[in-house]
Amino acid sequence: GRCTSHVALDRPRRIDVHYADGPFRHLRNHWIFEPVAPCAELPTGGTLVDFYVDFEFRSKLLQSLIGMLFHEATRRMVSAFEGRARQLYGPVA
Repeated sequence: GRCTSHVALDRPRRIDVHYADGPFRHLRNHWIFEPVAPCAELPTGGTLVDFYVDFEFRSKLLQSLIGMLFHEATRRMVSAFEGRARQLYGPVA
């Protein structure tokens, strides 16, 4: 199946994904990047990443099947993001 969404980048703070067309009843997703000031636990500062996704398929059967796999899919997406960040910026100090 095909899915169309609109992705908006508000650099450097936010990425918003809005569902346009496809198998979902609704789909909302965002990434928010907030700078973190240096502190005792993080002497060089850093970035807090807020990842949010909410969706519902039109098909109740598909919704129940995907619902069982949702946490694993989200974990893999965040893990891929962290891996790419390590490639670009190096390991956390």
